[in-house]
Amino acid sequence: MEKIVRKSAGVKFESDVLDFLDRMAREQQRSRSFIINAILRWYSRWLAEQQSKVEPGKDQPVIRL
Repeated sequence: MEKIVRKSAGVKFESDVLDFLDRMAREQQRSRSFIINAILRWYSRWLAEQQSKVEPGKDQPVIRL
């Protein structure tokens, strides 16, 4: 496993997202940082799986606005 380097990144959360994050952190007895990292790692794996399912040459956005 590769070495993990921790860096601080100043971000601002909307109140509903922060409430959700705090609730998850309490329930899991983990820090906010741990929860955010876990969610983003999961999303990264999910996104890679979705992109591998797309036929070559056909770009399909995963996030639609």
